[in-house]
Amino acid sequence: MEQIGNREKWTGIISSIIYAALIVMTGFLLWRRGIESIPAMYVINVSIDVFAMLTGFVLSICCLIDVQKSGTNLKYIMHLINITFLGILTDAGAWLVDGIADLRWLNILDNTLYYIYAPISARFFWMYVTSIIRFSTPLERKIDKLIQYGLTVPVALRIINLFTGIYFTVGSDGVYNRAPLYPLSKLYYALVLTAIAFVVIKERKQLAAYQIVAAILYILAPLAVAIFTVFVYGLSISAAATMLVLLLMYCVHNVSQGREKAAADRDLMVAAAIQENILPRTFPYLPERREFDIYATMTPAKEVGGDFYDFFMTDSDHLAFLIADVSGKGMPAALFMMVARTLIKNQALSASVTSTPCDILYAVNNQLCEGNSMEYFVTAWLGILELSSGKLVYASAGHEYPAASLNDGDFVIYKKKNAPPLGTMENLKFRGGEITLSAGDTVYIYTDGVTDAMNADKELFGLDRMLDTLNANVNADLKTIDDSIRESIKDFVKDAPQFDDITMLSIRYNGNNGAKKNQI
Repeated sequence: MEQIGNREKWTGIISSIIYAALIVMTGFLLWRRGIESIPAMYVINVSIDVFAMLTGFVLSICCLIDVQKSGTNLKYIMHLINITFLGILTDAGAWLVDGIADLRWLNILDNTLYYIYAPISARFFWMYVTSIIRFSTPLERKIDKLIQYGLTVPVALRIINLFTGIYFTVGSDGVYNRAPLYPLSKLYYALVLTAIAFVVIKERKQLAAYQIVAAILYILAPLAVAIFTVFVYGLSISAAATMLVLLLMYCVHNVSQGREKAAADRDLMVAAAIQENILPRTFPYLPERREFDIYATMTPAKEVGGDFYDFFMTDSDHLAFLIADVSGKGMPAALFMMVARTLIKNQALSASVTSTPCDILYAVNNQLCEGNSMEYFVTAWLGILELSSGKLVYASAGHEYPAASLNDGDFVIYKKKNAPPLGTMENLKFRGGEITLSAGDTVYIYTDGVTDAMNADKELFGLDRMLDTLNANVNADLKTIDDSIRESIKDFVKDAPQFDDITMLSIRYNGNNGAKKNQI
């Protein structure tokens, strides 16, 4: 299970200190203004705001220590809490300075920030929802772009309000007044919530029950309060209601992720440990063999993954290495992955010396097709390197094309006609190729989790970025190459969630005499 990092911890600690200071400051200002000297409605609004800020303070601490909310989803929830806290704070400040002519400027600032809070909070909730939903239609992607760029309109109108008073004005006496066009300030907020409702309903199969409940809570409660406050002047509880809904969302998350989830998480942790132990992770592999270096890693998108790699000697002069990607994710894919890995390895070890990778994949494919009622399939790339000559013979079953750096040149993609994945139909004929490696040549194979890594703007990492990173480290040791790709992906996707397993394997041929290439 993903843990909260030090950066997030310190951010949460600092935020909590700021929260506490602002709550104390608001209470102090209310005392200084004098409860008996301001209208009762003002006291009620400020009291509600202080209570809501206390709720946000406690909620932020709960999210911080609850590792179940770690990752991108936590980030958006924390953004929602922070922006809602700001809305509550500015609302309280506006009530406290209302009617004080000398502080008219502060009243305008507070109300402007309060008006800005609503569309920004709606945007963050949209980001939260879309972080757990993958868009399936062009319409949804267009809606995402409209919401993203459309945010500039309500923010700009609120700034324009400073000069035109289209939403509110603050008179020379320091008193706030709504303008006739005030209801239009809720339009973007309402449209975003409507879009969220549309996406949640349409893509409900991607969501757990508690996620649907959380979305409904956030959509209905604040929207109802916003409509109510349009017609009832003098009571501003929208931000406070939003904070209460965030608290309810948090409770729904935790109730739904109770004892059964804890038991399931323990099972997944055991499965992850088993999966980690069956993949070779000791490097260097066969340090007494100087003819090659090899390095590989697998990072699952969930606790367990469907990707796998392997490498082993089939005899004293031949090294087999492979990488594969099972359709699907999670436990079912992990179980199918173990079966596929075992079959490929056993077939390679028992094959005759004249058998090629194409022959091995042919036999494994027929085995996987037997009784495959769930219709899982595996893309796979299998290579066998003859250490005495450097001849690499390989075959691919629907897998990504390999990249290779030969004769001190840059990494390039080697494309050969591909075949369908393993497990799709019996008696498939697989295609492959042959590369003769010289001392210092490197081959890099990977799963589509590398090239399909996606950032928050739905852009893919892609082959070009992968090759650029490889070629910036063409002479580096294999672990450095692996680390550099992983770091490039991390810098590219930033806080976007990892949707697919990321697996890489690199092999460098050092020649029959084992003379290693100079590395940087």
